Amino acid sequence: MPGIQQFTPQLTNNDPQGFLLGDSIIGDFNTTTNNGSGYGAFSAAEKNQTYFAYFSSVGSTTPEIIDQTAYFVKYIIDAQGNVVAPQPNSIDILNMLQNFEAGKIVNVTSLEGTTLFTTLLGSKQITGVGRIQPILITETGSGRTNHITTMSFSAGPGGVGLDSAYNYAFLAKKSSTSDITNNTYAVLDFGTEINDSGSNYSSNIYTFPNNTTSQGTQVSFQTKVLVKNPSQDNQSNVFYIQIEKSTDGGTNWAPLVLANSNNNTYRIYNIPSANQQSNSNPLGENVLPRSTYTCEASTIPSNFNNGDKIRVRYKLDNNAAEASCQIVGLDNNASTLFTNTQTYTAINFITSPFWTIGTYTTASNDFTVITASLGLTGLNQNQYLQVTPAFSVTFGFSNITLPFTPQPGDFIRFEYDPSNVHTIYENTTTTDGNLALKVVPPVPSGSILDHFCIYRINPNAGNQIILNVLKPTGTTGQPLTGFIKPQYMSKELEDNFTTIIQKLAAEGLLT
Repeated sequence: MPGIQQFTPQLTNNDPQGFLLGDSIIGDFNTTTNNGSGYGAFSAAEKNQTYFAYFSSVGSTTPEIIDQTAYFVKYIIDAQGNVVAPQPNSIDILNMLQNFEAGKIVNVTSLEGTTLFTTLLGSKQITGVGRIQPILITETGSGRTNHITTMSFSAGPGGVGLDSAYNYAFLAKKSSTSDITNNTYAVLDFGTEINDSGSNYSSNIYTFPNNTTSQGTQVSFQTKVLVKNPSQDNQSNVFYIQIEKSTDGGTNWAPLVLANSNNNTYRIYNIPSANQQSNSNPLGENVLPRSTYTCEASTIPSNFNNGDKIRVRYKLDNNAAEASCQIVGLDNNASTLFTNTQTYTAINFITSPFWTIGTYTTASNDFTVITASLGLTGLNQNQYLQVTPAFSVTFGFSNITLPFTPQPGDFIRFEYDPSNVHTIYENTTTTDGNLALKVVPPVPSGSILDHFCIYRINPNAGNQIILNVLKPTGTTGQPLTGFIKPQYMSKELEDNFTTIIQKLAAEGLLT
């Protein structure tokens, strides 16, 4: 049925539509089955519910859950007439969850003679048990284009403040001029002239102190090497430079992809001799005669993990037996350097796009992987709290009080469409470290992913039974009290029901 949202908290990769309990299988309660597991089947568990509920009011679940109604449970009552008010993290909450499972049918009755709420009475289907709590919202209205493209965040309950964005910037300079004749790669020595805010540069290597994705950022590096041919050298020299990364503590190294280069892994320069009139290097750059030539390389922005290492290597390549040149350092008032001079600011907002859809990962296409943007990933890892958009509050959303940490069993909806609601059943990460969510059912092709909300139905945050029925308009402020009975009650509860109601009424509890 469109709009029915299942609570499926323990789904596995091999069981995306139900979850396994020992040798039993709990099925999809939106579908009638013949194996004793679906809605409409007559299993033993469905015939032996031992509690019913007394609700003291009702409320609309829109816009978090579209066109359904929450019944606020005051008591659950057993077959002997014992009355308890369910408290968070108690056995009473467990009893309520076991007796009123999502997907089951209940019968709603009321002692009141009003006709205002006739549609809320009778046989209804449970869609959730607990308080609805929004986690992330861009929706501002029911139209497909009614959504924001920028989300603001504040520090969450994890205590991670917005001023904690790590600054990876450093500057290392070469302290002296050195002659080079080697024709194999060597690590470039920058001496001791270091300006490193994190003290993570040593032995010519920069080591990352954390995962850059946790900061919602990417990092790039630049090196500038001043190279000079000796005046007596009539030969041009070929100079190679590259910036390398190690992901295993420095045992193995690989060149990083460079920006603005015809060669993606290293830069090549022809260094002219002092008496040469002109030359061209393999990158097509014009080289004028001069005693010192600047060779530069910069990497594209990339993700890095805690412990990754970065360094600069070079080599000189010339067939002449006496080939040599110099790398010019500070004593010549020059600047051979290795740097990451990006400015890192605290994360307090991100802009769309927020999600991308990956490929389906099973032959039957029964789930979709949605991948968070880099900024959204960083906010997830640091438990930031979205500032509830003002237009979303106007539309009717509750204030956000939970950090952006989606969990299995949470829901994500796109385009304010009750048929475009999906259960999150696994959190994972991409090879680049971005947050990825596996959701069921699959997200329809063409969905506007930037128009979404994520919400949770938390049984420990509120005693609500959510039923798949629209609360009538014009009833705001009007009271409704009554009873929610499981479709299949135990014989003792069925026999004692009327007597129990009379006893509770006489005791003044049904108010």
